[in-house]
Amino acid sequence: MSIQASILNFFLKKYVKNVQPPVEERSYIEARRMMNQQGYEEASPSFFSKFLQQIIFNKKKSNLDISEIYLDKIRTLHINHESFAKEKCILYFHGGGYIAGSPETHQNMLISIAKKSLIQIFAIDYALSPENIFPSAINDAVRSYKELLKKGYQCQNIFFGGDSAGGNLALVSTLKLQELKMNLPSKLFLLSPWTDLTGNGRSIKINSKSDPYLSYNDWLNTARSMKRTVEEWYAPNQNYKSPLISPVFAQYSNFPETLIQVSDIEILYSDSVDLFTRMKEGKNKVRLSEYKNLPHVWQIFEFLPESKKAIDQISNFLSD
Repeated sequence: MSIQASILNFFLKKYVKNVQPPVEERSYIEARRMMNQQGYEEASPSFFSKFLQQIIFNKKKSNLDISEIYLDKIRTLHINHESFAKEKCILYFHGGGYIAGSPETHQNMLISIAKKSLIQIFAIDYALSPENIFPSAINDAVRSYKELLKKGYQCQNIFFGGDSAGGNLALVSTLKLQELKMNLPSKLFLLSPWTDLTGNGRSIKINSKSDPYLSYNDWLNTARSMKRTVEEWYAPNQNYKSPLISPVFAQYSNFPETLIQVSDIEILYSDSVDLFTRMKEGKNKVRLSEYKNLPHVWQIFEFLPESKKAIDQISNFLSD
C-alpha cells in the first residue's frame, strides 16, 4: 500500500465513515450530495467534503473531445479524440448504488481510461432509483448497446465497463443480452462490482471495520444499510437472488472475457471473489486482480499510484 493510500484511508474513515448518519436516517439524497451530483450539491460542505469533491469530481482540463449526445434518447457523455480507433468503443456504467452518480461524477477517471486505452467512451446517464426502479437501468443499458450496433459498431469491438453498481449493470445487461440471444460485447472490465444484493455477502461481516468508507464498523448495520438501498429504493418486492439483480447467482457460459479489480479490505470483496469462482466454473475467460488495503473503487482517486496501475491494467486488457 502506498503512503498516499494510507493517508486517504485514514481521512475517509475519520471524515466519511465515522460521521455518517444512522441507517434509518440515510437517504439516497445524501448519497447524491456526497458524489457532488449536479442539482444535489451541498450548500455548506465540510472542509473534507470540499477537498474530496475537488480532487475527484471537479472536471479536469483535457484535450479530449467531450460532448453530450443521446443513444436512443438516453443522455450520454461521449469522450473521444481524433487519434482514437474509430471502430472501437467502451460502453461505461457509473457506480453509485443505483441511487446516485452520473457520467459527470466519473468523468475524470473516464478521461484517464480513454487516454490510456486510446478508445472512445460512451458513458450513459441511466435511470436512477427510486424514481425509476428495477429493471429501468437494465433496459437503458440494453437500449444503448443496441443503438451502438445500429451506428455500425461491431460487437467484437464493443467493451462494457462499470464500477460498483455500474459493474453490476455491466454484468446483468450482458446476461439480459444473452437471454435475448443477441451478440455480446467482447470484453467486460469490472471495478469492485456489486454482485450480491442480498446483503449477505461474506465480506460484509469480515471487512466492515476495515473498509474505509462504504460501511459501518458494526457489520449488522452495514447489512441493514445495503438491504435498505436494494429493498426500499432500487428493487422493491423482488427476488434478490435473481441473476438479473444479484449476478453472483447466475450461471455463466460463453460469457465475454472479463477483468475484475477489487481491494481485499472492501465489503464487496467477496462479491468479486465469488463472481470469479462462478465464471471459472462455467469455463469462461476471467481474471481476478486483487489489490491490497485500498478503498472501494480506488481507481477514481487519481493521485494514488495504485489508481494509475489499475488503469494501465485495464488498458492492457482491452488491447490484448
